[in-house]
Amino acid sequence: MVILGLGTNLGDKLSYLRLALNAIKNIPGLEVLQVSPIYCSDALLPENAPLDWNQPYLNLALRCDTLLDEFKLLDELKKIEWSIGRKPEKRHWGPREIDIDILAWDQKIINHERLTIPHHNLPERPFALWPLADVAPFWIFPIGYYEGQTAAQVVEPWGSRFSGRAPFHTKQIPHRVDTPALVGVINVTPDSFSDGGNFLAPEAAAKQFNELVAAGAEIIDIGAESTAPNAAAIDEKQEWSRLAMVLEAIATIRNQTFITPKISLDTRHASIVEQALKFGIDWINDQTGCDDSRMREIVASSGLDCVIMHHLSIPERRDNVMPRNLDPVQAVYAWGEERVQLLEASGISREKIIFDPGIGFGKMAEQSLRLLQHTEYFKQLGTRLLVGHSRKSFFTLFTDQAPTERDVETLAMTLGLLQHHPDYLRVHQVDWCARGLRVAAAMGC
Repeated sequence: MVILGLGTNLGDKLSYLRLALNAIKNIPGLEVLQVSPIYCSDALLPENAPLDWNQPYLNLALRCDTLLDEFKLLDELKKIEWSIGRKPEKRHWGPREIDIDILAWDQKIINHERLTIPHHNLPERPFALWPLADVAPFWIFPIGYYEGQTAAQVVEPWGSRFSGRAPFHTKQIPHRVDTPALVGVINVTPDSFSDGGNFLAPEAAAKQFNELVAAGAEIIDIGAESTAPNAAAIDEKQEWSRLAMVLEAIATIRNQTFITPKISLDTRHASIVEQALKFGIDWINDQTGCDDSRMREIVASSGLDCVIMHHLSIPERRDNVMPRNLDPVQAVYAWGEERVQLLEASGISREKIIFDPGIGFGKMAEQSLRLLQHTEYFKQLGTRLLVGHSRKSFFTLFTDQAPTERDVETLAMTLGLLQHHPDYLRVHQVDWCARGLRVAAAMGC
């Protein structure tokens, strides 16, 4: 059993951790068995360190099995660090895109100029030992004051993992890098099916933004036109009048968060995207799948990521659904294949495309459920995959609760989707889903 520690305090920290995790998984002769939660902590600094070194860290641990020896594994880990951006000449204590350490290796004790196992001062570093204890609670210290004690024993005096009272203000955060990233929703509309009217005011939208990020959302999807059945049609001028002040308010507070979320703009109108670019949006979530050639031009020229969703009509119409005798999985896949080719022909690389099978849009409840049961099939498109199942009407197969009361069903589906490996899950109740994902990950789901 080998325990690796990963840390970062520069740039898009979650992306760096994901890059490192995926690269480690691809090391021949090594298997990642479990990924810990992520912990945020103050930087560990030497005396008289430059002020710009004082940037908080994210840390996690991996429990692995390997056929490699210690120094061969160390060489592989250094290659990964360098490939992500941490060069050999970088100073030991300075900020870094990624830091990968061997924290422990069964009961081995190694003291070498290149490698020390167990890692230095583990019992004084909750940002390293707490993640280790999450994935290997019964690992026994083989040396020093704590010799013979388990990792779980040694972390007990620090108390709650969430209070921030441990040394370096270390605390666990809700985000993970081994489960789908959560997309939180802010509907700046009076008539969305689930939460219409709640976030029309910029102050309310900004408050919801902060709550979603704190709960574990990595992407915030903001839209001002409801696509629900029977929603009132609005023109582009009205859509922008709803969005402008909300986007401005969120742009003002966005960089104040330790984990800066990406902003997704939910719109089908190219003119809205053109105006929103000045607010630093990262995604376009076009529920028409970029039907508009002007929208495709903007996506290609801006380099933004683009979500394309299968649909039959936008806004959705209850009288326009897929025929019952049609295999919904094959039909949606064929649409996706054709649409991806269209976007590529428009100068948009496949790496920038995120496919959404459009749960509830032009589908009867049974068809939506079948799509969810075969979600992984759409990974063959070669794009990232987003699923928007939250509070949708197909849940009437399981409950007669109103949309706002379907969070239990949404959480259950969220956990069920883990076996299909989507990249993103778009949900209203981010807190519940993040908490559920943490438990599921600990159970190896």
